[in-house]
Amino acid sequence: MKNFLLTGRPGSGKSTVIGKTVSLLREEGVKVGGIYCPEVREGGTRVGFEIRDLLTGEAGMLARVGLEGPGVGKYGVNLEALGRIGGGGIRRALREAEVVVVDEIGPMEVLSGEFRGAVTEALSSPLPVLAAVHLRTEKGFIGEVKRRKDVKLLEVSPSNFSSLPSLLAGEILRLVRTKG
Repeated sequence: MKNFLLTGRPGSGKSTVIGKTVSLLREEGVKVGGIYCPEVREGGTRVGFEIRDLLTGEAGMLARVGLEGPGVGKYGVNLEALGRIGGGGIRRALREAEVVVVDEIGPMEVLSGEFRGAVTEALSSPLPVLAAVHLRTEKGFIGEVKRRKDVKLLEVSPSNFSSLPSLLAGEILRLVRTKG
């Protein structure tokens, strides 16, 4: 398997595991691209999510309370940034990186056809993919991604949270090194 999907409850540490795995891979000289979507907090309360291209550092607001755009829960989703930075960042990683990261394939992100197309290209490419995927969703695009025969689905939990980054980095490193 070359596609690693992390799932788990909100707050389980999927993004943290991805971030630590990316750091370990970069320490080994691996070029990692794709997107990362950290929380935006104000006064200790989550008010939205940013979207960042891991290769260029370009960032934008993915979703925010009160933002104009399609709604997911209490957040308005910025489809322009999602397509441009999300879809664009994934496709850039396919051209320029050795590993593609997608944090996350969730209800907000799949609103963009550009994003869905880029995710499908990444999963079908020869490059290793490390992605976070929404836990409970089994229908639509997210369900299709989870049911692919070429994905390994790993649930992040308190018992494996600290060991997953080194395990994932080791497996991905082996894939990258055997290609060269």
